[in-house]
Amino acid sequence: MRLLSFIHNLFNTEAAQGTIPRELRDIRTALLSGFNDPDVLVRTISVEMAGRMQRLDTLPELTEMLHDPFHVIRQKAAQALGLIGSRKAVPALIAALEDPSDEVKVMAAGVLGHLRDRMAVPALIAALEDKSAHTRMKSAISLGCLGDTAAIPALGKALKDTNELVRKYACEALGNLGRKAIPVLLEAMKDERIRAIVTESLVRIKP
Repeated sequence: MRLLSFIHNLFNTEAAQGTIPRELRDIRTALLSGFNDPDVLVRTISVEMAGRMQRLDTLPELTEMLHDPFHVIRQKAAQALGLIGSRKAVPALIAALEDPSDEVKVMAAGVLGHLRDRMAVPALIAALEDKSAHTRMKSAISLGCLGDTAAIPALGKALKDTNELVRKYACEALGNLGRKAIPVLLEAMKDERIRAIVTESLVRIKP
């Protein structure tokens, strides 16, 4: 409860002055203490705050929170790493694509696209085969953000996915990958389900 009180007062300097125990006045110390708290709520709030405050100095500990027993905390840790924005988190986020929780995988896939490190391309290509449609969808979006043409064959295959949104976002991602994606998109014009989206993607490709 002391940590919760501390976090509650972080942005209220006047209220915080003189009311926070000395050992909690250092924000990093407080956050790291929260990461290890037995209370799930305290851990969750601490992870969220580290991300919102963009505490780069908590990066190693935040990556460890991707292994927390509670899947919501693992998801929040992935989100926090995205808010901090350091590519040093990419290897840990790639590993999170194998998480048993779909929510964690979806968040990790999205953050990898946000960080724009091409190291993640092979893992995101593999994630296009994930059992979770949401993970496949988010992986397609992120591959479009990363702009690596190595993803074209896998995204072309994803155009035949059983899920409508996966097909849509794979098509849009191909539109972001430039002229090398044109043959795959032209072939996809044969599929009436995605013809309109394919046309839009082709139009977006610069001559």
